[in-house]
This record gives sequence, C-alpha cells and structure tokens, in this order.
Amino acid sequence: MTLLCHLLTPARTLTLISMLGVASLVGCQTIDNSVIESITAKAPKPVENNEAIITFPQSEDNEYIASWKLPELPVESLNRFDWKLVRWIDSQDVVTHVDSDSYAGGDTVPPLIMDVRPSNIVFTYDCQRYRLHHDGYHNYTYSSFGVTTTTPASCKIRDKQVASDIADYLNQLFPKYGRGRFNLKVISTPQQLLPKLPSVLNSTSLKKPTPYELALNAQDKQFIFEGTPKKLQPISGLPITYELLKTYRWRLVSAVDSNNKAIIEISRPGFPVSAYFGFPVYNEEHQVGFGSDCNGVGGPYILTPDNMLLIGSGPQTMMGCGPKREAAEDKIRELEQLSKSQLTLEQLSNANIDNPSLPYYLLTQKLDTGETVIWKNQKTVTR
Repeated sequence: MTLLCHLLTPARTLTLISMLGVASLVGCQTIDNSVIESITAKAPKPVENNEAIITFPQSEDNEYIASWKLPELPVESLNRFDWKLVRWIDSQDVVTHVDSDSYAGGDTVPPLIMDVRPSNIVFTYDCQRYRLHHDGYHNYTYSSFGVTTTTPASCKIRDKQVASDIADYLNQLFPKYGRGRFNLKVISTPQQLLPKLPSVLNSTSLKKPTPYELALNAQDKQFIFEGTPKKLQPISGLPITYELLKTYRWRLVSAVDSNNKAIIEISRPGFPVSAYFGFPVYNEEHQVGFGSDCNGVGGPYILTPDNMLLIGSGPQTMMGCGPKREAAEDKIRELEQLSKSQLTLEQLSNANIDNPSLPYYLLTQKLDTGETVIWKNQKTVTR
C-alpha cells in the first residue's frame, strides 16, 4: 500500500488529500467511520466588514497581539503564528476534524502548516512547500496568481505521489490569474467543537491559553487553522527596527552564493545596487525597493521580532536599460522577491571624512536559499 492510502486509513489522521475527494483516492481501503469523526455544525458566520473587532487576550507569550478590525488582518501579526490545520467545513456545513499526530503503523505524519507572508502564503507538508501567490487585498478578499511547489535540497519526500496530489488540489482550490478568490478571518472556537471539560479543573488547565483560530475561506470550503506562537530564534548584533531600515538608503557591498562565490550579476563595478525601505502601506505592511538605476523591483515586507525579513512582490516597470543593468535587477528580483532571510546589523568606526556624523552600519542578509548579501548605509533619506 502506498503512503497515499496509509494517509487515508490512519488511526487518528486525516490529511489534506482525504479532504479533496480527488481521483487518486480510488482504490484505497475504506476509512473506518469510528476513526474520523464528522459532525454537522453551522460554520461560523462571516464577520461584518465594518463593525466587528477581534481582541486577542493578552499573556506573557503574546503581548504583541493587539486588536484590529476584520477582515483587515495585518500580515505582520498573522505571521507570528504557525497555523496548523485542525478541521475543515464543507459546503453542507459538515465539520471534519483533522488529527495528524499519528496513524496506524506507528509512523509520525506531519500536520499541514500555513505560514502567512507578504504577497504569499506558504503551506508545508512534510518537507514539501507549496507557495500560494496573490495580488493583494481588495474588497476584503485576495485573488490568487497560482501555486508554486518547491522542494528544498535537503528534502527527502517519502511519497512523491502524495506531494503531487497535494499540489494538484491546491492548484484547483487557488486557480491562476485572479480566478481563485479567498479570504482569511480570525474566528472564535465553536463551543460544540470543544472537547468535554473534566469535572474538576486544576490550576494548570485554567491557565492554558485559548488557541487562536484562523479560517481560510476558498470557494465553498472553509479550512480552520489553529495558531501557535512561533519560537523566536536567537539574534546577534544590534537591534533592527523598521525606523532604522527606512532612515537610510542601503548600498550593496558584497553578494556571494551558497558556495561563497561572488554573484556576478550584482557584483560588477559601475552598476551599483541599492535598497530602500519605504513608508508603511495598508495593513501595517511596509514597502521595500531594490534597483540598479533602472526599473527597480520590490514589494511589501515585514520584519519579525527575531530579525527575519520577509519580502513579497509588487508590480514592475519594463523599461530597457541595457543588458548588464537589466541582468542586475533580474538577479535581485530572483533573490529578494518572495524571500525569507535573517538580518544582522553591526556598527563600525566611521571613516567618512565628508560626513563624520553619519554612523557606519553593515546590514548582513542571509537568505534561506543560501546566498549572503551585505549592505552599507548611505546618507539619510530626505523626507
């Protein structure tokens, strides 16, 4: 039996594949009705666009969460959670629970995780990644540009057929070029879906935080994800803030690939590359631009508490600027758009005789694809 069928016959597991009803499920063993509990319950009603306010309870672990008006959910706040699929609701309001802890056979089945980023949503199942591109937020919904499947170099997929089936379904659920409209809404946990509480509650259970849930509404389905605050990674160097990033223009001084070899397209003398972190835009996002005195590339970005830089994508002009300059911006687009990287800031002694009051910063950006680029701050941006 393939892993695909194993995923459909777990002791306590339901995966994304089994939700789809796709043709590839034919031939698998019948699912034990006592394994996957389906109950009928009305799906949470959509939140009124202009009235409802969601307030997250404050705790030591999530002091950064504040209130916001739905459905204008700030990407910066949603990104601070790992969102795990816990149930889904079909067009008939039938609720199906998902439990991806273990399945018959004793092996661990990873959950489907959703990571909300600027201009894209990344789904992860096992070590496979599925990136959903969208064009932004209009009339309380997003429009999909399509789904791209990526396989990290270290990823050893246990069953390629399963990975392919998930990709096929996501492409059906989020078709290309704006034909797949979807939205995200924070919801309250429906009381009828909560497990029965013990008759005696001890102090530990009373202090257990209420899980935050996020509904992804696509077509006639609603996927419910439970949020867990991400574990912050240790940081080194000086503090990095939005304010500091947008105070300066940043000139590229070094760029190497994962083998520590210079990236030629953006390392040519006479073709400098600069970055500019601009002012806030809607939904508390920010805008970053890169350029080599040509068209420029960029998009919205967020800076996480542990100095991770997440960049989306935005529209670009198509002016001809010569092969070398265009190659530089094409390479920057390839590296930076829809990227995730770790930032580190250090301050050196200022050797600038013309402007001794200007601090000398080096901003190192380590991309998750393996490249390392280093930026030096230039004169203060005129506001």
